[in-house]
Amino acid sequence: MRRSAESHGLARAATAAACALLLLHGLNAPAAAGEATAATLVPATAQSAAVVATTVATTVATTVAATAAAPAESGAAEAAGAKAGALDENEALRLSQAAIGRTVPDLTLLDREGRPVRLSAYRGKPLLVSFIYTGCFQICPTQTRTLHEAVAGLDRMVGPGQFNVVSIGFNQPFDDPGAMRSFARQHRIDRANWEFLSPPRDTVRALTEAFGFSFVATPAGFDHLVGVTVVDAEGRIHAQVYGERMRADALGRPLRALLLEAPWPAEARSTLAAVVERVRILCTIYDPDTGEYRYDWKLIFELIGGLLFFGSVAIYLLLDWRDRRRARRALPCPAPASSPSGSAA
Repeated sequence: MRRSAESHGLARAATAAACALLLLHGLNAPAAAGEATAATLVPATAQSAAVVATTVATTVATTVAATAAAPAESGAAEAAGAKAGALDENEALRLSQAAIGRTVPDLTLLDREGRPVRLSAYRGKPLLVSFIYTGCFQICPTQTRTLHEAVAGLDRMVGPGQFNVVSIGFNQPFDDPGAMRSFARQHRIDRANWEFLSPPRDTVRALTEAFGFSFVATPAGFDHLVGVTVVDAEGRIHAQVYGERMRADALGRPLRALLLEAPWPAEARSTLAAVVERVRILCTIYDPDTGEYRYDWKLIFELIGGLLFFGSVAIYLLLDWRDRRRARRALPCPAPASSPSGSAA
């Protein structure tokens, strides 16, 4: 589990503006506790510049991020057992694990185009759920990019169209459909099975609590649980995968289990397709060098060799049975036994 504490992009812009104003005024303000003086910037060293930037960024971010985060703060601290604006990691992890096995509520959210989407519409296939906020400029973008790479790596294992992905913006009303659309475009995510959703503001708490997702507003942005929730085809939470940088193998293990344990379809044609998909899943292995799944050719050749061996044995036994049957048919029929002769007169 990792925690994130980031400020909005507006804070960065305000920081740059504040630095520019300080430079224009020649940094003539007297030194105060916790602030950098004009003399700090005179040597123009990297360390002194970092001190000034950090001081100004902290001051501006506290005002801007706290204002922007206020609408989503209600109830989040209680859900995570937070104290004084800090996330209780142990409690957040406990709530996340307690959500496993729970059926997610059938709430209505909005997609990037503002169209209503019910969570029940994603049932029938496994679903990967990631909670983000669009004002984040470090953790959430990193998680989204690595999740994108992991999803691409999973395509070889399970094939396209076998699962869905949704990213949900929890900082309402700021994570509206327009903001989610811009976030997806910024990170070049345009996959048919991936949607970015905005929940109504009054349902954020119920939604996040159902998924076991904890967050709390801080002066620097949000402290929140970082990970992906894996939901099965019936809408039940199957697993929680934690980490800022998602890997295909971490998501592939629960996803593989769900697909292999899925019930067999009733139709014969669908059953054959399901057999092919299961064999393909079993014949893939994660390659840490590429971050993707690839075919395990050693296992494939072993399976082919085993099939050829058992096929050869079956053909041999069948031919032997046929030859024995023909040999029995070729034997002459025994002559009927003669009846005993009559008694002498």
